[in-house]
Amino acid sequence: MKITKELRDKTATLRLEGNFTYTQRKPFQEVIQAVCAQKVDHIIVDLSQVGFVDSAALGLLMITHRQLQADKRQLSLAYPQPTVRQIIELANLHKNIPFIEASISGLAKKSA
Repeated sequence: MKITKELRDKTATLRLEGNFTYTQRKPFQEVIQAVCAQKVDHIIVDLSQVGFVDSAALGLLMITHRQLQADKRQLSLAYPQPTVRQIIELANLHKNIPFIEASISGLAKKSA
């Protein structure tokens, strides 16, 4: 999985490409730690190029969400493909981690 990051103001957008599975947990955690060290308030995980997420990735997203919440920061998920969105919804992550439906640059519409 490839992870690219973009920082704008106090928001970081992480664009993931490929499958998000157990084997990608360390690179994801390293990027999260690096971004948090830059004092961002909001991390957006762009899932538009992710074809599959496994239970380890779902757990990692939830752990990341809770850690950020404890630091008064926010995690959002953006643009999941239909299969990925269905997996996230089956795991009920969407009830805790907001989805961004509009363009990332606008951050217009969030759903929780």
